[in-house]
Amino acid sequence: MKTINIVLITLLCFVFQAKAQTVEFSYDLDGNMEERKILIVGPQTVKASSVVPETITEELGEQKISIYPNPTKGMFQVEVKLLDTNLKNYLRLYSLSGANILEMKIESEFTNIDISKYPTGAYLMDLYLGDKVSKWKVIKK
Repeated sequence: MKTINIVLITLLCFVFQAKAQTVEFSYDLDGNMEERKILIVGPQTVKASSVVPETITEELGEQKISIYPNPTKGMFQVEVKLLDTNLKNYLRLYSLSGANILEMKIESEFTNIDISKYPTGAYLMDLYLGDKVSKWKVIKK
């Protein structure tokens, strides 16, 4: 009986050891995560997979809106594909208490936003694309 228990414990240790993982992160100069690598370590193998930060997207009519990285450490980008520059396009960023933090025009497909001078926490952002509105939550670490 003792031999069977030792064999089972050894086998369980081997199974759990075969699924060990290590996660590595890389950041840009502004502190935003650029890449996450998951290293899966087996008894004699190492596998690596690269995962880019998750991009949050939404479709608003024919336009596709993407915000990344979110959460951010200060800098993030708003991308609007098929932006109609003939319309009035802008964004507003609010604190959770409702204070207007930032308002700016969206004049091209890519808009960079810097909130590094504001405290960590959650912010609300409204994107106005012509007569359409898209609401977002932005997290600053």
